[in-house]
Amino acid sequence: MIADGRSAPARKYRRYVKELTDDHGGVLVVGQRLLIERTAMLLTRLHYLDNLVLRDAEFTQHDNNQYIAWQNAVRRNLVALEGGRRSFLDGFV
Repeated sequence: MIADGRSAPARKYRRYVKELTDDHGGVLVVGQRLLIERTAMLLTRLHYLDNLVLRDAEFTQHDNNQYIAWQNAVRRNLVALEGGRRSFLDGFV
């Protein structure tokens, strides 16, 4: 958990974890839970880089490189999570 969990980034992280968990039915295997936690952390970091751009603050080449790398990692994580999604029809087969 991030510090004591009351900071804005910690709240955003928990929201991302909850939304991704809910989107995957709420019951996760360990690998899905870990992937969701990593994805939530990357999304939290991307959110703050987005705010740099929106505030027209300095966005360095390093920030840009990190942004691209994290965005690609999020995409790959979401694809991996989607591949592990169980269909509601699985219970009927």
